[in-house]
Amino acid sequence: MLKLFISKTKDLEAREATVLMVLNGMYSNKHENLKTSIHIIGHTLTGRFLKTSNRCDRTIIDGIKEGIKSLAEKEIITILDQYNDNYIISNEGLEVDTEKDKFVVVELWELQKIFSEANKPFKVFDFFLNLVGTINNTTKEWHMSQDEMVSYWGYGKETINSYLEQLENMQLIYVYRHKKRRTDGTYHKINNSYGRYADKDKIIAEAQGYA
Repeated sequence: MLKLFISKTKDLEAREATVLMVLNGMYSNKHENLKTSIHIIGHTLTGRFLKTSNRCDRTIIDGIKEGIKSLAEKEIITILDQYNDNYIISNEGLEVDTEKDKFVVVELWELQKIFSEANKPFKVFDFFLNLVGTINNTTKEWHMSQDEMVSYWGYGKETINSYLEQLENMQLIYVYRHKKRRTDGTYHKINNSYGRYADKDKIIAEAQGYA
């Protein structure tokens, strides 16, 4: 399954990050540039061709266009030629140096799951990127508090809870919620532990040790 990479060093808005990850997946060092279109990017995001007659599909199409435009304006990508919704984009800026850069890896099916089921796919995917970017590669989990998520990523708590719930329902994320009691019977507050759903058993084991 195709893996998508993005550098942690780039400060990107949700649509920019999504489009850049898709372009990274399409990138090949065998060619000097990348030939693509809005509809090909849309198909990569969702696993199907988007229809302009569908309101939700139009929102995704508009998001892709805005993402490409913004990446070009920030000079993160270089558009060599364009005709309507078809683009030739320079390979420069599309490759992630995995030897030097800190980066996040997402599998294509994870991206497509979010864009098929999330209520705000660009935002939910951006949150997912931030979340998996904190996971410890060895233990496969982490335990950042929601207050820290608010501070670092700029989401409100209601939004965080909504996005976490959606990702849990999609079985992309597993959250272990601690209920550790003190000797007096009250709960001792411990940050929830989380990671990819596929690592559920490791998350539970690490969370119990952490508690």
